Amino acid sequence: MTTIRKIFLLMVLVSLIVAFYRLGGNQYFKEERFYAYRGNVQLYVSHHPFLSVLLYVGIYLLVATLCIPGATAFLTMVGGFLFGFLKGAFLAEVASTIGAMLAFFVARYLLRAWVQRHLGGKLQGVYDKLRRDGVHYILALRFSTAFPYFLLNPLLALSPLPPSTFLWTTALGIFPTTLMYAYLGYHFGIVRAHPFRDLLIVVLLPIAAVACFWPLARRVFLKAKGLGAG
Repeated sequence: MTTIRKIFLLMVLVSLIVAFYRLGGNQYFKEERFYAYRGNVQLYVSHHPFLSVLLYVGIYLLVATLCIPGATAFLTMVGGFLFGFLKGAFLAEVASTIGAMLAFFVARYLLRAWVQRHLGGKLQGVYDKLRRDGVHYILALRFSTAFPYFLLNPLLALSPLPPSTFLWTTALGIFPTTLMYAYLGYHFGIVRAHPFRDLLIVVLLPIAAVACFWPLARRVFLKAKGLGAG
């Protein structure tokens, strides 16, 4: 019965993703298309502020859960443009974190048992490192933005990482990029963010490197300290 439920849920998710692209949903997450109807959107937001927030968060949760590439960065800029920097950043941060959590739970429910059964032995070394130093590695990946948001969420679900750890590391790790995209939307409108993203990577890369290599440095230090004491 559990297998049937999993197959049904997987079919629903795949159908939603296929329908999204077949109906041209990805076209609405482009700068040119947004500017074509931004007047109507701004008018709707001004007349229906509460409902606009619900719709914005709902759309954000949907694309984050379905792991649509590039959509969350675009929506974060839209949030800054429509709701202002602080409110837009807050809404995007909350929606992005919850959406990542939903993607995490869905992927874990659908695939974790299969991965454990077929690849558990081969991945044991990776699992051990994640149990010991997972926080540092996840923060390094989030800060560096080296691994796409939409891929990292389901992949981490296949590991033994506790959901609580995934939640707070995700919220902290995506916070700098959320601020950047919301500010871009607020100050410049919906723009191509690649140059700004590259600048952010340069700023955050040292932090990511420290987070990544801190476990190794700590073990080397403790080992050296133990030898010195001996």
